[in-house]
Parts: sequence; C-alpha cells; structure tokens
Amino acid sequence: MGTDLDSIKKTLVSISKGESILDTLLEFERTLDNAELFAYKNWILGEIVEGPIIGRYFYKVVLMYPYEMMPDPDGGLRLTKLGSKVNFQKGVFKKPVKVEGPQDWVDPQSKRAKMADHDIWLVTIDMPIKYINRGMENIDDIIQKDIEDTNSELADAFDDQVQPEGGMDEMGGASGMDDLGMGGGEMGGGMAPPGQGTL
Repeated sequence: MGTDLDSIKKTLVSISKGESILDTLLEFERTLDNAELFAYKNWILGEIVEGPIIGRYFYKVVLMYPYEMMPDPDGGLRLTKLGSKVNFQKGVFKKPVKVEGPQDWVDPQSKRAKMADHDIWLVTIDMPIKYINRGMENIDDIIQKDIEDTNSELADAFDDQVQPEGGMDEMGGASGMDDLGMGGGEMGGGMAPPGQGTL
C-alpha cells in the first residue's frame, strides 16, 4: 500500500470544502486526546492521508508516519478498549526529489522531478461513530464511562484468577509473583512492533 502528494492534496481539498467534515475531525482528534493516545511515543506525529470516511457505524481515518517513527503499538490498545479497530501496515510514500540539475528531471522538456520512494507506516483507525456524533456535546463523559467499564472488566478478570494467599502451584512452589522476578520492580517489555496486522 502506498500514497503520494497528489492523493494527500485531494484529501486536504475534500476536508477544506466542508466545515462539518472539519468539525468531525476536530472531535476525532479530541477523542484521541481524551483517550490519552498522544502520551504514547510518536502518535502526535501522524498526518492524515486518507479520510475521514464516515460510515454507518465507524469513522475511518488513515494516518502516515515516517518508517523510523512508528507510533507505539501500546497506544493503539487504548483505542481498542473503546471499540476501535487499529491496523498497522508498511507502505511507500512517493515524493519528488530535490532538483539540483537535469539529472533530477524525468525528462528535459517537462522538467518534472523524479520521484523517490520513502518507507512509511500507515495506521488505519476505525472508530465507533458514536464518539463523533454524540461527542459534539459530551465526549468526555462517554469516554470516561467506557474506560471505567473496561477497567472494571479487567479488575473482575484478575479477581477470578486470584489464588489463596501462600498457596502452592502445581509444581509445589509458592504462587506469589516474587518467584517470577516481578515482585519488587515494574514489569518490563511491551508489544514488539508488528510487521503488519491488526491490534
């Protein structure tokens, strides 16, 4: 999958033609901000290259990032908790080279610059349309409720797995976290950058 300056220009022109489209994009950005997405590395650097595509149930936007500045996949999990679909895909951005002489032209008559391929990440976000439609008035309350519901579900899931204090595991060892080397510090790691796929 790829993109170029012409397709980006068309996207920007279509956005600028309608005030209502711009309003929905502002609500989309506000939703991302309230979900604390921009606290994750590089998410703030995204540029819209496609969309918004407004469907019956979802609001779709495609963001572009330089390949070396892939947004932290853990940030995408913030959106999946709100019912969004987030897809990372490698792509190519075709950009004119800097013209320094005839060698940089496609042909001498048109003097059109040659195109260079740049590796990029394309991140597609399909967000439930309710955050856009209802969010014009009370987006903060909607997001807060959804996050609280999600946190409650996670807490319940962990409660179901709690073993009696001092219990023994199947191998006869203590069941505490200290034996796994995680008792005194933070859990490290995180998701490895995906090559291509959906969160």
